Amino acid sequence: MFLGHYGVALALKRTQPKLSLGTLFVAVQLPDLLWGIFLLLGWEHARIVPGHTAMTPLEFLDYPISHSLLGTIIWSIVAAALYYSWPTRDTSRHWQAAAIVGLAVFSHYPLDVLVHLPDLPLTGNDSAKLGLALWNNPVASIALEALVFGGGLAVYVARRSKRHPVRGPRILIVALLLVGTYLASVYGPPPPSMTVVAVSDIVFILAVAALAGWADRQVSQEELAARRLSHK
Repeated sequence: MFLGHYGVALALKRTQPKLSLGTLFVAVQLPDLLWGIFLLLGWEHARIVPGHTAMTPLEFLDYPISHSLLGTIIWSIVAAALYYSWPTRDTSRHWQAAAIVGLAVFSHYPLDVLVHLPDLPLTGNDSAKLGLALWNNPVASIALEALVFGGGLAVYVARRSKRHPVRGPRILIVALLLVGTYLASVYGPPPPSMTVVAVSDIVFILAVAALAGWADRQVSQEELAARRLSHK
């Protein structure tokens, strides 16, 4: 799952407008961000096997720290706690926002279960593993990604407000970057090495989150006042 994770972030943004879309982009992809780091550290392992599935050449050998059900629950709690304890002047509905950050992190696991082969462990690497293997059905996999991403984007656009508008050109750039990256990963050549995969994973997740934060910047009080004056 790739686009679907970002669709969840877009929808969750409108449930709690105070949350930055950039924060939610990191949250929904936190297990993948950690996976990239743990690959470089040698704590988790994968390899490139062209044709392993119809959608990705990656064979995930072991990743219970970042992608087990237990691990995802723990990272969800950690992320929620970090957000809640982060210094801020805006403390209204702060615990609700922290809970949504935790939910965003947790959402990664059930979405991955839909597409992965049975390689997502419940606890440790020797535990039972889940996966419905939609990656072996390209039509179903792409349709699911499009449905979840499109649905999230629709919620994001439909539930805008004066303080939290849709900055059309900016969010279009983010959407096109995500779709283009997804199509390149599906139809492009296999990556040259797992090191390239890990570094690209980390850099992309952080870069697109920064871009999303820029695209979703809320309107300041000064901008609101200027808009009111311009309509008089």
